[in-house]
Amino acid sequence: MQTGVPLNEACNLQVRKLEISDKSKGFVELLQQLTVCDAISDEDFQKQFQELSSLGDDHVICVIEDTSCGKIVATGSVFIEKKFIRNCGKVGHIEDVVVDRDSRGMQLGKKVLSFLTDHARSVGCYKVILDCRNENKAFYEKCGFKQKEIWMVKYFI
Repeated sequence: MQTGVPLNEACNLQVRKLEISDKSKGFVELLQQLTVCDAISDEDFQKQFQELSSLGDDHVICVIEDTSCGKIVATGSVFIEKKFIRNCGKVGHIEDVVVDRDSRGMQLGKKVLSFLTDHARSVGCYKVILDCRNENKAFYEKCGFKQKEIWMVKYFI
């Protein structure tokens, strides 16, 4: 999928990589619809943005902007894990996929996943993986993902 191209001319939706100016377009507030995400100062946002940008193709954050109102309405990220198995293969890990509650039903989640999986494929990943809540399983299955194993987590905070 090309970056910076309108998804739908009538709706003025554009899929692209995260830009530094997206903080003022509701990016952090959108993440707050997904999980715990405190307010982030402009300085902290800029530092994190620069650090992630320095990783190049190994960490990509996709956004969909409604350009008619300058609001980020969907996002997701993929980071690339470099492995020794599978001939020093690569795996894409998809994280933090969320569509604004007022923009759901427009297939924006599918567009984000397509952008992220296309990126992972283009950098040589042999698979992409993600974990999700049980109530989102059907959505991810419609997008071509299959349940494989059981995921576990241990939080430190």
